[in-house]
Amino acid sequence: MKKLFIVLFLFSYATFSQVKPAADITYEIANKESQLIWQDVPFAGKPHEGTIQLTSGTLVTAANGKAKGGKFVINMKSINSVNPNTGEINKGVVEHLHSDDFFSTMRFPLSTFTITKIIPATKPSEYTITGNLTLKGISNVITFPAIIIMEGTQLKAQAAVTIDRTLWGITYKSYSFLSQMKDDLIPNNIKLTMNLVFSKAIN
Repeated sequence: MKKLFIVLFLFSYATFSQVKPAADITYEIANKESQLIWQDVPFAGKPHEGTIQLTSGTLVTAANGKAKGGKFVINMKSINSVNPNTGEINKGVVEHLHSDDFFSTMRFPLSTFTITKIIPATKPSEYTITGNLTLKGISNVITFPAIIIMEGTQLKAQAAVTIDRTLWGITYKSYSFLSQMKDDLIPNNIKLTMNLVFSKAIN
């Protein structure tokens, strides 16, 4: 009887130890429901702002819903500038953004952001995200807070980060490189605001 008990115990242990952990879940960006907004604040005059579209994006979570990683491809040819009061496109600004003074979108049509680390904060659904942002072929590490929540069958993420454009070689009229009057210069910082929606990937 004792031997039978030992055999059953070992069999149960072996069976239990072979149980695979729950698989990670991949969510894909829902482009029509997502927004990526950029904004700069000039030293003089009104701020410029606009949107950029994502070509693709994935966010990976553990089975318990905790975010683990992700990667995003940004369509730089989609960048625009919009008058916040009228909603009209600022054509002159858009053309300049696409030029070699700024994002050189003919040569660098895509940018990427790859998450390398996600640290949960003290509050549920809050995280600190670190990753590599590649613009114009140059990669730099950025870190920012984010809120990621589950709503029904979708994941929703909200975040904002301010980047220094000169770190990616965008030095046009930067006060770090020129000694002109402030009114003639353009601030280094660009604020990116993300309101992203994800749906579970179909395997």
